[in-house]
Amino acid sequence: MHMLTRSLLGLVICSASSVYAADAPVRSFNLTIVRGAVSAEQRVLKVEKGDAVRVRVTSDAPGELHLHGYRLAAQLSPGTPAELAFTAYATGRYPFEGQGTGAAAKPGAHHGPPPAVIEVQPK
Repeated sequence: MHMLTRSLLGLVICSASSVYAADAPVRSFNLTIVRGAVSAEQRVLKVEKGDAVRVRVTSDAPGELHLHGYRLAAQLSPGTPAELAFTAYATGRYPFEGQGTGAAAKPGAHHGPPPAVIEVQPK
């Protein structure tokens, strides 16, 4: 599947190139990352296969957030929201993992457990 990533006024949008079905429910979530963690109610995002998913992310630190299994990433800047948009095409449990930027960051290094996961259930 071809992935498309573009930046629009500081908002990073990552989406699969598949077209959303007209009747596909859109599931929207907000993740607020503070010191590498999210609140308890934001840690597990539940959707069904075929759902259109939008995850809006804000962070207090610069970095990159990856959604493993879907090969999506968003660049994070403090105070600037980023969005991941995709169709939930594969069932399972997929972690969001963050990677910091700057002099102390190591390429490919993830810090601690994932701040959140998305669970995609079959219809």
